[in-house]
Amino acid sequence: MNLRMRHYVLSLAAIGLLVGATNAHPNSVSGEAFGISVNAAGVTVGPTPHVVLPPDGGMVSDRLLRIAVPNAAASSTLEVVTTGSIGPNKASAQSSATVEVLNVLNDLVKATVVVAVSSSTAAGSTATSSSEGSTILGLSINGSAPVDVTPSANTQITIPGGTLTLNEQILEGDGVHTSALTVNMIHVVLKEPLTGTITVDIIVASAHSDVNFVPAPKAGNAFMTGGGKLGTGRDIATFGFNAGSRGGVLHGQLEYIDHAAGLNVHSLSIDSFGLIGETPCVTFSGSARVNNADGYRFTVNSACDNGEPGVGHDTFDISVSGPGVSYSRNGTLTGGNLQLHPE
Repeated sequence: MNLRMRHYVLSLAAIGLLVGATNAHPNSVSGEAFGISVNAAGVTVGPTPHVVLPPDGGMVSDRLLRIAVPNAAASSTLEVVTTGSIGPNKASAQSSATVEVLNVLNDLVKATVVVAVSSSTAAGSTATSSSEGSTILGLSINGSAPVDVTPSANTQITIPGGTLTLNEQILEGDGVHTSALTVNMIHVVLKEPLTGTITVDIIVASAHSDVNFVPAPKAGNAFMTGGGKLGTGRDIATFGFNAGSRGGVLHGQLEYIDHAAGLNVHSLSIDSFGLIGETPCVTFSGSARVNNADGYRFTVNSACDNGEPGVGHDTFDISVSGPGVSYSRNGTLTGGNLQLHPE
């Protein structure tokens, strides 16, 4: 299965709700994420920023500083990350999308931070997906007082001219070898009252992950991949990475954003990697750009795959240093998953 997000058809009209399309290719992972998609009054914008994970895994990330679609949607920073890996014993994929300072349809829906997280894992006998870590901070609907909330899946609210769906979820797979989940944290649909024609379709913070895994002997070097969220409420950090050795050559990428601290760490290479003793943990380091400036270094002191699900079990500990920056944070995942593939 090589699930890909595509535009979902609602009432036989193409709109921007993403779901996975199934392919029979075995042992694959896939993920996608985007910040915002607008289809309103004949104007189509996005999905943007938009990342797609290759079926053999890895990591892809993107960032947009702001977006403004007149009379439709506006926001400041939009961050998207997708990671995935296939190992000898399991496969996993994780995606996240974070949108800050959101305004939809001229104050109809506002939010301080919107986070969508989708994680999927399969070990040959069971396959599961999770949206844990998804949340909305400072949500205001039609002028209501702002609240921090993690809505129940597929919460629908009637708004003037249409519907607002919060934490929209589409789950697929057989639960044995395949599992896939799309999370759209905010989805606004407006219709023309006489004909029912969709006139506005807006999705904010969409994350998709899927896995298909049938165990087979596989040789390879140790590596880890993963991503998700640390912290709760307004004090959150989101991240994605892959790191390890393949064929005796180090490969790694890291995207880490501490939203409260205003810290963005971006790296496309690593210069050290190692397993930590007999634990399910790794450590790796490399050079990085911090807030779009060169001259910094990061060290993941430990990233630990402590079992499934990753939320509440896996841990992540990072340090960043360089001109004007001395930063460290560690904790247990509140969203996402880490996956270790030992030698």
